[in-house]
Amino acid sequence: MVDQIEFVQAVAESSSLQEAAQKVGVLFSKFPGYKLFTLTVTHPDGSHVVRLFSSAEGSYGTSGTKPIEKEGGWYERVLVQQKPFLGYTIEDVKDYFPDHEKIAAMGLGATLNLPVVASGEVIGTVNLLDADHAYTEADAEKSFALSQALAPLFLKAREELAVV
Repeated sequence: MVDQIEFVQAVAESSSLQEAAQKVGVLFSKFPGYKLFTLTVTHPDGSHVVRLFSSAEGSYGTSGTKPIEKEGGWYERVLVQQKPFLGYTIEDVKDYFPDHEKIAAMGLGATLNLPVVASGEVIGTVNLLDADHAYTEADAEKSFALSQALAPLFLKAREELAVV
């Protein structure tokens, strides 16, 4: 089992956002595991998220953006309550993810969206997807705690987005 110190070191010892993302991707592959791993940062203006990293560049490249839908269960859970969203199957997420058919076609269903919070604001999310029923509530809780070590990575990314 990986621990939070490993995540902090992975971020602190990296010379770039991509290097840090790759290192934490290796750690998340050990726990809780995934078939697709992405990192999305919330744009400073709050209108959309930008994909910073993807373990599947071909299907989910880093140039992708998604508007933030400011209503519904996913928004309420992740961005307002600042808690992990756990979907056990594609049926649990299809109302929130417009790309659910693409996700299902990749053999994915179980979803963990982990908000990364700094100064009381969600600055990004860690997104892990795997086969149906791959994750538990305990996985969500532990992964959420681990993901908070990525806050410096997301703050740096937001700083870069604000310049553009």
